Amino acid sequence: MQEQDGPGRWARLTSAELRVARLVAQGLTNRAVASRLAISPHTVDTHLRHVFGKLDVRGRVELTRHAMSYDATHLTA
Repeated sequence: MQEQDGPGRWARLTSAELRVARLVAQGLTNRAVASRLAISPHTVDTHLRHVFGKLDVRGRVELTRHAMSYDATHLTA
């Protein structure tokens, strides 16, 4: 298993980034994530870009794949 699939990279995420990643992996749009978390869509985009960089993924689909392969108990808030 590569590090990107393991807890090492997921542990690098802040709590805000993890919340955004979890909701995006569930299929929510940036606007829906913003509404759910009571933050601006721009803030969601910023967190998501940080998540992509920290997990070394290039988009939402790849993020979702990594989230699904990672232990789901770590992604629940």
